[in-house]
Amino acid sequence: MNAKHVEQIQTIQAKQVVREKALLEEAKSRFCAEAVEREAHLISKVEERFMKLTKIREVKFMDMMDAHEKKYKALLNKCMAKGMSNK
Repeated sequence: MNAKHVEQIQTIQAKQVVREKALLEEAKSRFCAEAVEREAHLISKVEERFMKLTKIREVKFMDMMDAHEKKYKALLNKCMAKGMSNK
């Protein structure tokens, strides 16, 4: 091979290295962007699920409080009725 061919091969190899680095950076950038997008989507889903669970717990708690209130009102009414009948 003559010097011109060697120089052309080296030039092509150098361009290929630059092209491969650019493709790698582009892939890395796309991967990072997709990861950020997926993370945001997952965070959104987790927050949504948390809010649903919080609402369910709130409803259950309020139902429990209503049941306790009814129970204690009935007990109070029973005690009041018993107290009134003793007089």
